[in-house]
Parts: sequence; C-alpha cells; structure tokens
Amino acid sequence: MTHARIQNFSDSVPVRGPAATGTARRRIPVDPRYLNLPNEPVPGEIEPWQAVTPVRPDTAHSRSLRFLDTAGELLAAAFIIGGGMMLTGFASLL
Repeated sequence: MTHARIQNFSDSVPVRGPAATGTARRRIPVDPRYLNLPNEPVPGEIEPWQAVTPVRPDTAHSRSLRFLDTAGELLAAAFIIGGGMMLTGFASLL
C-alpha cells in the first residue's frame, strides 16, 4: 500500500508577479485632463432628492383622482361599518 507524500509547507514558495503570469494588461496612456471630471448631470438622471421625495403634479386631473380615491375609501368604510352594525342588529333580533 502506497501512501501519499505529505508536502512540506515550511519551505517558502516563490511568488510570481503579474508580468510572469501572462495576464498582465498594458495600461493605456490617458490625458490627465480627463481623469478628474466634475460631477455634471447626465441627461435623464434623477437628482437624489427626487429618489426619496414623491413629486406629484398639482393639476386638476391629479386632484380629482385623489379626491375620488379618498371619497371611495370613505364610502367603502361607511358600508363596512354600516353593514357590520346592521348584521349585529339583526343577530340580536334572532
């Protein structure tokens, strides 16, 4: 039966640099004027405050939709509460 030889990890291993591996990339010379550009707005990019704050247009159409939404919620709440009161009233009669 043969046993596998255990490696001696106390020996130092030579370290090869990136040039020796063959995967090193050549750095392309860049004009230094273009390295530190100011933060200019990109067309179509939103501002940080717009990402957090809802921006709603204040037009007659948007106000009417909000009014109808609120009126529908109040009407539904009235029907639910009124229906519950009516059911408990009929349940006590039975």
